[in-house]
Amino acid sequence: MSDNINSNDVVNEENEDIITLIDDEGRMSEFEVLDAIETDEGRFVALLPLASFDEDSGVGEYIILQVVDVDGEEELAEIEDEELLEALADVFQERFDELYETEEL
Repeated sequence: MSDNINSNDVVNEENEDIITLIDDEGRMSEFEVLDAIETDEGRFVALLPLASFDEDSGVGEYIILQVVDVDGEEELAEIEDEELLEALADVFQERFDELYETEEL
C-alpha cells in the first residue's frame, strides 16, 4: 500500500461508518471506521478493510493509520515507527476489549 491515502471519504449513505479510500494508484477500497484516538503523537484511526472481513467467522484484521494534514486537506498515512504502531495497537485493543467485551483466548 502506498504511503498516503487520499481520504476523499466517500461515505456510504447506508452506514456512515463505512468510508471509501483512494490510494496513490487510484484504487478504491472500502473500510469500516472502528475507532479514532488522539495522542501526543497525533490523530489515529483503526480501519477494518471490508474486503478482508469474513462475515461467517466475524474475523478481520484492522489497520491503523495516522491522520495528517497535506496542503490543508486531511489524508491518512501509514505509520512507519514500529514502536508507535505497537503502542497504538495496544491502546486500540484495550478500547475494543472494553467496547465489545471480548475475552482473551
